[in-house]
Amino acid sequence: MRTLLLLSLMMIGAVFTADLPTWPTDFRWSSAGRVPGYDCIIILELADPHTWSDNYLCWRSGKTNPGIRWQSWGPISGMRCIRILETADPHTWSDNYLCEPNNSPYKFSWSSAGAIAGKSCLQWHESADPHTWDDNYLCANSQLQQREAVFPEDFWFHSAGVLSGYDCLRILELADPHTWHDNYFCWRQEVRDPGMRWSSAGPISGMRCTRILETADPHTWSDNYLCVPHSSKLRFHWSSAGQIRGRRCLQWRETADPHTWSDNFLCV
Repeated sequence: MRTLLLLSLMMIGAVFTADLPTWPTDFRWSSAGRVPGYDCIIILELADPHTWSDNYLCWRSGKTNPGIRWQSWGPISGMRCIRILETADPHTWSDNYLCEPNNSPYKFSWSSAGAIAGKSCLQWHESADPHTWDDNYLCANSQLQQREAVFPEDFWFHSAGVLSGYDCLRILELADPHTWHDNYFCWRQEVRDPGMRWSSAGPISGMRCTRILETADPHTWSDNYLCVPHSSKLRFHWSSAGQIRGRRCLQWRETADPHTWSDNFLCV
């Protein structure tokens, strides 16, 4: 039961690894079917008669599925959604949404009147639709321009919810009753997503993992791991008894937990 619950929590709105497709270079728009060498989701408005049955948003095959979803009848609960609206089109485009996981790095925005200044944009062009589908763009901050996160300056551990201005990874041990449901390891939003994952059920296959162990805590902390892609420059070391000499460290502190969570440090 515990394993099933863990898997459920991991799957809801989660992006798992750093090998996500890079925006915009790994993405393609097609108004004429799927693109060879790419994985795609269909962008379909059933009420629109102008050949929307073969329109796709695609990303390069071999990359991690970014978890993007399309819905033509409102936003998807539990995801971060933007409305894909063309006001000149009468065919019920007012309730169409493109959604991404809440911890997705893309943070999409939409324009039906040209590319958005300061963002990297991908045109959505349907030449068969007469309702001004020639100036519509899906935009995001270019990941090619984002710098790599610097440890510990760009990171923060927070024991009271997600921090404003940061993207965060939830640090959860379900067996621990001492308010671990609101603990997050965060990094600044302006840096590249480091692709970290948390597991409270052993190391994650295919990643480089560091055991997060507090021997004084009886609540199954022996199988908790913080993992990064093998390509990551972040080579973490953990100490449950103060900072590691000669390394740069960030404290992980949960004041509500009585089991010596006042001297735990993540270091590189």
